[in-house]
Amino acid sequence: MKSETIKLTKRDIEKATEFTTLRTKDSALYQKRGGFKSVDILTGALGELAVYRLLKSRSIKTNKPDLTLHTSKSYDSDLTDGTNSYHIKSQSTESVRRYGESWLMQRSDPLFKDVPFKQYMIPTVVDLEGGTVEIYGVMNFKTIIEKELVGECALEWFRKSKVAIYLKDLETLTWNQRWRKINANT
Repeated sequence: MKSETIKLTKRDIEKATEFTTLRTKDSALYQKRGGFKSVDILTGALGELAVYRLLKSRSIKTNKPDLTLHTSKSYDSDLTDGTNSYHIKSQSTESVRRYGESWLMQRSDPLFKDVPFKQYMIPTVVDLEGGTVEIYGVMNFKTIIEKELVGECALEWFRKSKVAIYLKDLETLTWNQRWRKINANT
């Protein structure tokens, strides 16, 4: 599957690390949601920073990644350009080695009930050691739902609260379905 590689800058890594440190100090929200690993927070922040830079390079102007603490779970998109909403899903290369290329979402996410057309999923794999992020497309979430590409988690204990989207399923989408949004602006 065609992907775009973004090389992380020293400043990207510093910002994401600072955010991870802040977020892990007060972990009450994340403990309530079933716990967390600081590497997951770092991976998510780096994925957002890389996607922001990719969209910006394609003249798509969005808000900057929100690396601030929040007191409650939000299903809001990670980035928006005022019309389109971009939901960035990130996985570390270590997680890929253990579970395969997949991205988890809360089963209760409102995107599964009523999918507005301008909601996009951007799956990424973050190589923490190599300092790169692979971005696999900017895919309309409505297409993902209509093509029934949301599945059960490989790990059974996640299935009560989460669902998974696997790269092998996303590979069934055409290049246009994966990349048209981002390449229409270049």
